[in-house]
Amino acid sequence: MTRYLPRYVSALFGLIMAIGTLCAMSLPFRFHTGVLLDLRYTFLAIAGLFGGPVAAISPFVAAIVWRVTSGGTGSWVAIPLIVMATASGLIAQRYIRGIPDGKAIVVVALAVVFSGTAGFFVMVPLESWHVVMPTVVAPFALLLFVSAVVSSLALSLELKRQEATNLNRIYRAIIEALPDCLNAKDLEGRFIAANPATADLMGATRSADLIGKTDFDFYQPEAAAIFRADEAKVLSEGHPATIEQRFTRSDGTDAWLSTLKAPFTDDDGAVIGLITHNREITDRKRLENELSRTQQHLNNALDSMADGLAMFDAEGRQVFSNSRYAEMFPLTADIRVAGTSLRTILRTAIERGEDMPFAGKIDDVIDQAADVFLLSGDNQIRLADGRWIEARTRAMEDGGSLVVFSDITLAKRAEAELRTLNERLEIMAHTDGLTGLLNRRSFDVHLASHVSRMAVGTPGPGLLMIDVDKFKAFNDTYGHPAGDACLKTVSDCIAASMKDYPDSVVARYGGEEIAVIIPGCGADQAASVANFLCAQVRRLEIVHKGSEKGIVTVSIGTAAAGCGGACETKILLRSADEALYAAKAAGRDCVRSVDPDAFLPSISSDGKRSA
Repeated sequence: MTRYLPRYVSALFGLIMAIGTLCAMSLPFRFHTGVLLDLRYTFLAIAGLFGGPVAAISPFVAAIVWRVTSGGTGSWVAIPLIVMATASGLIAQRYIRGIPDGKAIVVVALAVVFSGTAGFFVMVPLESWHVVMPTVVAPFALLLFVSAVVSSLALSLELKRQEATNLNRIYRAIIEALPDCLNAKDLEGRFIAANPATADLMGATRSADLIGKTDFDFYQPEAAAIFRADEAKVLSEGHPATIEQRFTRSDGTDAWLSTLKAPFTDDDGAVIGLITHNREITDRKRLENELSRTQQHLNNALDSMADGLAMFDAEGRQVFSNSRYAEMFPLTADIRVAGTSLRTILRTAIERGEDMPFAGKIDDVIDQAADVFLLSGDNQIRLADGRWIEARTRAMEDGGSLVVFSDITLAKRAEAELRTLNERLEIMAHTDGLTGLLNRRSFDVHLASHVSRMAVGTPGPGLLMIDVDKFKAFNDTYGHPAGDACLKTVSDCIAASMKDYPDSVVARYGGEEIAVIIPGCGADQAASVANFLCAQVRRLEIVHKGSEKGIVTVSIGTAAAGCGGACETKILLRSADEALYAAKAAGRDCVRSVDPDAFLPSISSDGKRSA
């Protein structure tokens, strides 16, 4: 039995997985190559991962029996893979504490992929790998991975939902049984749980009336604001605190509470809310000066704020500020005091070099800036020392303005760094890591774009498919590092040679193949460029003992779309590829061309030549 499923539930889960396994094996799907495949390995691994041995036995036995009774030459390979898939789920379940997380799910999904594809490496002849791997193994591996991840995530979410439901039921029973006021709030101060004693204290009919509401819905705004400030302090410090709180009841009478506030966290240790235990101490606190203490709490809250706070009256004169406000503007801190007009503050900041210099008349700039500051809205200011300040202005009922100043320098830097990183990632996503050329993905996009923009009466793009001759022999002779260096040198040579064609596209097509797209290029010009590239590579004189040429050479196949405006991408690619094979068959180190029009009647809808 697993840590989070009862034994009978695991057995039922295993039965469902067994049915799914049999359905998958009885309804295989066919790839276009004729290979029959199914998703049995996903069911086997998930059964072990979520249900343990009790759940894993049913689908395991069902898969073994089905495979043995169905016969076939691949049973000796399929049975170990069935064992492997089941074992991967059981091993992962053995070391997981609780519900599987994303990392465990990915690991099991990779194990499913290996179980589902390992048979190809045993059953498929080595000379057929270059065909089977990209057309069968890779798509099937992706399908196995996605099915395992999606299924596991769905089960994990359901288990977490059930676990949360049970915990909530237990917590509610405890809360309602306590005689003292006990409640829980989220990070925004909204009640998420409360016992009947809390409802009585706040004047609510029942505890359910508190859910989703805040102190502002039951107390005067001043008292609710103090409560919220105390909660924010406890949340920021991260440890329990006992505080005394004053509030006004719904009937207008004053009261005091001795309150214990304690943050609570999720499984990862992140604070997600606050538990509050209240005990009324109104009689003891009634003799104290309530107004003085309320003012002191307010002052302390304002002085402990991380942001600067300033208040201006309807004429733009500063009437209040906290200490953080002065700290944020050290060059003008002496004039940022009550009674100083905002225009004077702005003028002094410019004169003392605290603000960035402005173009235009200083009086016009100051008037415009003052109007912006005193109107509701958010503004970002860059100071001369490089810091960024965000000013959030809110209008008050008396016509004045409340402005909160936040230092957002780190956020702006992070934003700039993220923008730079995204630009780099965009470049990397379209660039081949070894050669520095565009990658296959980018090549496909460029070729499709050029073909789609062909106009009737104008030559379409010319395509050159370039292959380094006997590159495998080069790797076998000199080693793969030398082969990489050779391929990089040849790529650089071709890229440099194509600079006279500014709109051309040079990309690594795959392996030692390089593709070149030349917009508006006819067949003769494509062949001419190809011969030029062959000559340029020969001039590199890279020694190649594995070639009869003695040096590294390339074979090039060319194809150019005609002026009919009806050529398709797959036809152009097939034509250039046929031409490349013709060049290699002609002895390599040469150029051959194929007219794409020759393929128009013989290319089927799936891109293969008809018989």
